[in-house]
Amino acid sequence: MMNKKYSNLLVYALGFGMILNFQTIANAKDIKDKDKKVIEAEKILPEALDANKDKVYDQSLTVKSIDISGNHLVKNDFILQNMKTKVGEYFNRDEIQDDLKNIYNIGYFTDKIKAVPEATPEGIKLKVVVEENSPVTGINVSGNKMVSTEDIMKIFNKHTGMPQNITELNKSVSELEKLYSDKGYLLARVSRIADDPDGMINVEVNEGTIDEISIKGNVKTKDYVIKRNILTSPGTIYNENVLKQDLARIYGTQAFSDVRRVITPSTKNPEKYNLAIEVDEKKSGSISLGGGLDTATGLFGTVGYYENNFLGRGQKISASVMTGSGVITADKDTKRHGNFQLEFNFVEPRLKGSLNTLDAGIFVRDYPSFHVPLSVERRIGTELNLSRPIKNIPNLVSSLSMGVENISIKEGDYSRIKEAFHDKGYNIKRRAEELRGGTYLSLGPSLAYDTRNSLSNTTTGWYISTEAKENFKLSGTAGSYADASFKIRKYLPVGKESTLMLSGKVGSNIAGKMPDFASFRLGGASSIRGFGEGDVGVGQGLLLGSAEYRTPIPFMDKITKIGFFRDMRLAAFFDAGRVYNGYFSNAIFDKPEFGVSAGGGLRINMPGVGPIKIDYGMPLSALKGGMSRKGKWTVDFGDRF
Repeated sequence: MMNKKYSNLLVYALGFGMILNFQTIANAKDIKDKDKKVIEAEKILPEALDANKDKVYDQSLTVKSIDISGNHLVKNDFILQNMKTKVGEYFNRDEIQDDLKNIYNIGYFTDKIKAVPEATPEGIKLKVVVEENSPVTGINVSGNKMVSTEDIMKIFNKHTGMPQNITELNKSVSELEKLYSDKGYLLARVSRIADDPDGMINVEVNEGTIDEISIKGNVKTKDYVIKRNILTSPGTIYNENVLKQDLARIYGTQAFSDVRRVITPSTKNPEKYNLAIEVDEKKSGSISLGGGLDTATGLFGTVGYYENNFLGRGQKISASVMTGSGVITADKDTKRHGNFQLEFNFVEPRLKGSLNTLDAGIFVRDYPSFHVPLSVERRIGTELNLSRPIKNIPNLVSSLSMGVENISIKEGDYSRIKEAFHDKGYNIKRRAEELRGGTYLSLGPSLAYDTRNSLSNTTTGWYISTEAKENFKLSGTAGSYADASFKIRKYLPVGKESTLMLSGKVGSNIAGKMPDFASFRLGGASSIRGFGEGDVGVGQGLLLGSAEYRTPIPFMDKITKIGFFRDMRLAAFFDAGRVYNGYFSNAIFDKPEFGVSAGGGLRINMPGVGPIKIDYGMPLSALKGGMSRKGKWTVDFGDRF
């Protein structure tokens, strides 16, 4: 019985084959158009079965062995891994057909693939015959400038020494284009991939060159004002990261409500692209009337004019007048005196078409002094500041300032000063030392590194600055001097919407002796909260550190959708600092020269004004002379320092 069955199997044994049309290498565009599969599995035509094929199939028979032949570079184990048919399992004709498809879809083989079953008394011996594609002898890369050939070869080197494989080549193409995309080169693509008769694979890259740049939507603003903020230029490779910075600079001129970019293929050269910058202009001039309450200024009123696109040239001009009632929480060492400030500023963001920014200002300020007790301080002057970004270091800006300023310190309450000097045993003649003033020419460099994600509601980034200034006496009773300072702030996101801010400041006199009016001071809204302005002390050096946690007001997002209220933040803070080489006024008015405080407050981002800080701080360190340890409210504008 067995012999008869065996003889029937020999008569009806099948040879499995495949009839395919095959294209070895297609260019990259064709690869993409066909989903990176030149030949789909459905195109396989398993027509090698003869009319008696159904008589061969018998579930009682199992596969005894699988023999792979015709492969030289691709290992047997790798082919077997892609087959469903396994030794010891029932022989299944449909499964063999699927295996042939799977082997072909690996990509290393031509269409000349066949399976030949041989029946034996012990089972089916299955022979799979393959023919490998021509081997890849090397990779040649062209057209790349922004990504090194070495980095590209790391992606394609795996093909060398293996049969050509369309599927794997397409994976490498995708990997290369992702590498470009991750670096910001979104227009880069593999434009052509082809093989030479000797097996060399040629990979040609089009990195996405900009042909033309146009400006659209501006009516008042001159084209050059926009173009000078665009580092991307015709002939350069398009980079999304660079263009984002370009758009941010354009938006930063404050002349536009929206800035967009549109990219289209060049009509002159289809291998290049045209870049259009579209802007929506906004009203650039404004007159402001306002008032409020400030710890140092008291009740105040302001009137001002601001133009951020003067004559469509991107220049900024501003003028403001402010008057105030004087210090609200005036302590025994602060003169209650009205506050007056007049300022005019002009900003040229791109001086003579360069990257230099010129900021010029004239000012008159008259207010109660926080440096010299019970005096009135008046400053009249002008200052020029020239700044320029450091080209090779992103976010770093260098500046050079020069100014002329007259500072006069007038006696505010002689009787109280005389009494204070007498009580502490100081000769009243030393008062003249505190009232020294003069006219100074100042000159100094500075550096600032700024990666903050926002100037009004910062949640992440660094702000680091250092500056030094030499002040040359032109006239007056005080001498020349120089000082330097270093500031650092780090913003750390906490959760989705909260922020931890850590900040520090170091300042010191570095030449001559700083007059009292130029001393470093601690205490107040911008240094150690919970103390009055200057109540910690004044000196020729200081060290200050703060930590502040900001978080949204609970349930505010549930109460309203108005951005003004949802942007408000509750704050908790801790401040600590010390002044060094203090002045004798610290002893006269019992200033401890060291302070620690903690408290909480509210942060409001007022449109057209900027950040407003309302804080209540409680002194934690020891105080001298019976000074009150009660907490203090402070109101301040802007960020720390």
